[in-house]
Amino acid sequence: MSTDPIATAFGYHQRTRHAPHAFARSLAYLDWESQPDPFRRYAGADVVLLDRSPGGPDPRYDAVCDGALPSPAPLDWESLSRLLYDALALSAWKEAGDARWSLRVNPSSGNLHPTEAYVVCGPVPGVGDAPGVYHYNAFLHGLERRATLPDATWRRLAADLPEGAVIVGLTSIVWREAWKYGERAFRYCQHDVGHAIAALAYAAGGLGFTARLLESVPDAAIGELLGVNGQTGPEAEVPECLLAIYPSDLAFPLPQWRHFRVPTLPPLAWAGTPNRLSPEHHEWPILAVAEEATRKVSPAPGAPSTWAPPPSRRERLADRAALLRSLTRQRRSAVEMDGRSTLPREAFLRTLARLLPGAPPFDPLPWAPAVHLALFVHRVEGVPPGLYALVRDPTVLPALKAALAPRFRWEPAAEGLPFYLLDPTDVRGLASHVSCGQAIAGDGAFAVAMLADLPGGLAEHGAWFYRRIHWEAGAIGQALYLEAESDGVRGTGIGCFYDDATRQALGIAAASGWTTMYHFTVGGPIDDDRLRTLDPYGHLEG
Repeated sequence: MSTDPIATAFGYHQRTRHAPHAFARSLAYLDWESQPDPFRRYAGADVVLLDRSPGGPDPRYDAVCDGALPSPAPLDWESLSRLLYDALALSAWKEAGDARWSLRVNPSSGNLHPTEAYVVCGPVPGVGDAPGVYHYNAFLHGLERRATLPDATWRRLAADLPEGAVIVGLTSIVWREAWKYGERAFRYCQHDVGHAIAALAYAAGGLGFTARLLESVPDAAIGELLGVNGQTGPEAEVPECLLAIYPSDLAFPLPQWRHFRVPTLPPLAWAGTPNRLSPEHHEWPILAVAEEATRKVSPAPGAPSTWAPPPSRRERLADRAALLRSLTRQRRSAVEMDGRSTLPREAFLRTLARLLPGAPPFDPLPWAPAVHLALFVHRVEGVPPGLYALVRDPTVLPALKAALAPRFRWEPAAEGLPFYLLDPTDVRGLASHVSCGQAIAGDGAFAVAMLADLPGGLAEHGAWFYRRIHWEAGAIGQALYLEAESDGVRGTGIGCFYDDATRQALGIAAASGWTTMYHFTVGGPIDDDRLRTLDPYGHLEG
């Protein structure tokens, strides 16, 4: 592949396309002997156990989504317990015969969970008397203390943050996805990071906190702060991002985001040894190439100093009884749709409005929307079946119109929303076909293909923006999950789709940079009554 990072990132995306009878390279079978352990542990690190059934207020989901956050909770053991429990913890165990597996609040393709989380904070009552770096152990719902930070180092970190902030860092273990998905795994890791960012944004909002990506930090500095830079081999953690999580009643303007830096760290005594996840591994060299090409380095082209904050959306859309924390923990991925359930028009349009920027879960992202939606509408009351578009940044409308087939109507389909009817027709078969022939995409109430001008975004910002486009798509997926739950239906992320077939269905010319990044479906689920659901932390009792 090219030595130019942008060409390499785009080349990786092109190389890992699925097509009928020509899927992206993988083993094409599951090597159960090398199945990765889904839990990272740092053996030898002290563990601060968190509250495995944290109480506290459960605010209304609609209020948080529309920016009406509760008063901030104090930063302590209890609020950290709630933040991580509602964003990244186990949500249940499932059993079928002799098989048993865990589910988490933050979804993951194939339930493989490549995303790891860290907390960097000052002294927190009930957690530690000194600043520290902690790895979040989801199996225990605990914080493994990896290092103590000197007071001066924490003061330097905190100087550019609002008072009472903590930093949450995310990494990816690409091997967990590569075990099943081969060369396409890096894409899925980035989707999962986006889901985790959105899950943290929702959980923070429930505490009266706000989450913001700290986009001024290069990847090497993230890895140094989280203590993962020394890891090598296929199980090494790839630094992804840092988020500031802070009381929402404190100002943290965009210029201040740009000034945040990780100072040069003194030598730290890192505690704990990462556990081995698999006895052996299959090599996928292209994954390391993609990871290297899309790293953020300093100085980074298209740095955040050139970005504008996203437009604000703060109007109240609804005030239903659904509770945020309850919805986030009950979220599940539908395995099959019933092919008959409908969605009311009001619920559908509310969902579309919730996919616009300016409130949780999109407020962590400091760039204008790069991802827009083609919608395959099947069973929405009062909305004719057909192909539609949601343009999440109105300034992009002319470019998207020019990129899609000239035959499309682009008729406004709802007052006050950038939502357009393209083609009124039965698109159930088309939705299933472009989603790798999966019936679930045609059997729901609607399905989504998420579109982005990939070469344009990389040219404007740099190759590292490749990851951010996937993060944005993952955040949209997380919003769709919770909107579905709030309406009494279910959602499912679809990572397997035919890239070129989707483009062809939308009439996107071969020379155009617009491409599909992620698919999703929402509808009435068919539950499998053979499965038993168990308490998420019952395995630790007794």
